[in-house]
Amino acid sequence: MSHAYRVLIADDERPVAAGIQGQLDSLGYDVVAVVHDGQHAIEICRRTHPDVVLMDVEMPGLDGLSAARQIARDPGTPVIILTAHGHPNLIDQAVEDGVVYYLVKPITSRSLHAALQVSVARARELKSLRESVNTLELTLRERKYIEKAKGILMTRRGLSETEAGHFLQQQSRDRGMLMVKLAESIIHADELLESPAAVPTHGRSDRSRAQRPRDGFGVRSRRTQLLD
Repeated sequence: MSHAYRVLIADDERPVAAGIQGQLDSLGYDVVAVVHDGQHAIEICRRTHPDVVLMDVEMPGLDGLSAARQIARDPGTPVIILTAHGHPNLIDQAVEDGVVYYLVKPITSRSLHAALQVSVARARELKSLRESVNTLELTLRERKYIEKAKGILMTRRGLSETEAGHFLQQQSRDRGMLMVKLAESIIHADELLESPAAVPTHGRSDRSRAQRPRDGFGVRSRRTQLLD
């Protein structure tokens, strides 16, 4: 629904900006602000978090493409470039800078409405895709931790891979820990036990070495107990 979209207008030509605002008002969009330079557009965008930004290319100070590049990174708002010239090089540069759509002036209400709808939808699809990729990367990283912890348990406790997996699951339930956190604890404990600092120094009696805390911190930690 168009009325749910909040729009920021950035155009140094005040009559043009006012005309676009009137079009948006008639289409049912919410104009959060009208600014006339790129730097101001960045500041207002970060403060108001609109759904989309309409950005003129040529503005005093920071130009529209430079401003669009920053907005695309932070806060990640989709930007529609407004230009009087549909030059291919300009379009290519705009795409590289994170612009999701462009409109050639003069702008009709119909083309403006279509551009806003497409831009917001495309931005949401890209956000969903990025989140899916991040989730996949996190899942793979967690799996690597768990597999490494299983390998440590197989070596230190003489377990099979299946038994090591069951051990992790049982300990995760008993301790109320996420399995990946438990796996990290086992990995850290194993690294600590394998480190030079864990090796007793010369000159101590066998009894003192045997009684020395196995985690190196003066008490037997839960991490070390997992490997005993």
